[in-house]
Amino acid sequence: MTNYWVASHISGLFAIYDEDIDLLKRGSRGAGFSISRGTTTTVRFSDDNENHFYFNKKEVDVNRANISSFVLNHCLKLAQSYYESDFGVSIHHKFEIPLSAGYGASASGALSCAFALNDLLKLNLNEQEIYHIAHTAEIVEGGGLGDVLALHKGGWEYRTVEGAPFIGKAENILSNQFKVATLSFGEMNTKSILKNINWKEKINSVGNLFLQEVINEPTIRNFGLASKQFAVSSMLATPNVIDFMKKYDSDNLIISQIMLGDGIFILYKDSEDLPDHPNLVQETICHSTVKKL
Repeated sequence: MTNYWVASHISGLFAIYDEDIDLLKRGSRGAGFSISRGTTTTVRFSDDNENHFYFNKKEVDVNRANISSFVLNHCLKLAQSYYESDFGVSIHHKFEIPLSAGYGASASGALSCAFALNDLLKLNLNEQEIYHIAHTAEIVEGGGLGDVLALHKGGWEYRTVEGAPFIGKAENILSNQFKVATLSFGEMNTKSILKNINWKEKINSVGNLFLQEVINEPTIRNFGLASKQFAVSSMLATPNVIDFMKKYDSDNLIISQIMLGDGIFILYKDSEDLPDHPNLVQETICHSTVKKL
């Protein structure tokens, strides 16, 4: 049995680059941040020689665990030279963040799964190979585009070249006194947007524009303002997000949308300025995003 924890990642703006024949060169450009609420993945050999997947202690069908299944199948192929007989693996994900809500659960799940399976199956993969497996799973299964690269960078970051870690490029945003809080209103179907050509054109037409503003002035405040403009201009902002922005807009708060999710993040300096909402979570920015437990 082996356990790994990986942080979660939230994007505030992005542009899609998913046409390269090389999956490791596909991804997104954009900007966001990693948080200390993440995913713990435990992997062990199963008792019945079958593969099993669990989300928060509840067993789920392989179709729901498509990204973890992709990572597992890839690792099992690599392990064939080490094991002569058939065996099964049980993968347990404990998510500290909402699923299908823009918190990058698929990326943190894929990455923690890849690290844990590397240990369990004694694959002796290096860090680059592990990150590439997780990134490929995200791309193939439509879970996300740039979260794995962002998690490799950690902290507040902006991504200037798409692709997997060690291929794509990311830089850290200059830190200041801003803190961040998040609030999720519900799920959003990421794949339905990322694979839709009309959405892609809308997103890219403004995504690169506002990313350039962050590159020109890489501060957290400027990132927040660019993200807010992107959410509205791209037409991705949901009614819940728009209503929240209107209700709580102030000089002390910068409110934008979690991408891609029906939820918001708030940049603030004093917690007394935050809205009194029961589901609002004051997050901690995470710089060291992978831990073996």
